[in-house]
Amino acid sequence: MKGRGLQILLMCSLVLNVFVIGGIGGAAIMWHRAEAQRPVAAGGLGRAGRLRQAAMALSPPYRRELRLTVIETMKNLRPQIQDAREARLEAGRLLDQPKLDGPALKAALDKARTADVAIRTRLETVVADFAARLPAEEREALARALTPRGAKP
Repeated sequence: MKGRGLQILLMCSLVLNVFVIGGIGGAAIMWHRAEAQRPVAAGGLGRAGRLRQAAMALSPPYRRELRLTVIETMKNLRPQIQDAREARLEAGRLLDQPKLDGPALKAALDKARTADVAIRTRLETVVADFAARLPAEEREALARALTPRGAKP
């Protein structure tokens, strides 16, 4: 390969390398941002979001430990989560029927509520047990972060 063909090949290689390096750099930046934002990703999404946001008040090792503890707890709660989901789906199916079966609807809603309360109770217990093991300054930071804004201590 001489002259013009070699120049074209080198230019194509250069363009390809620029795209590859740019893609890797962009992916690294996005990954870094995602890691930095992960604990507050669901900040406005209810209790789970508030817990994630409160975890940001902890130092990184305790934040990671809390996250792993909650993940493990949620894995153990999968059957109850599935029960609650199925009960809500059943309630939705009952509401969609032409003739409403009131007692069956109430039973499905009661089952969903019972499962939801059991899930919340277990998760709150795990977080309370975790908080009890924290050093005082970390526990205070977590308490401040979990206290709703405007609430008086």
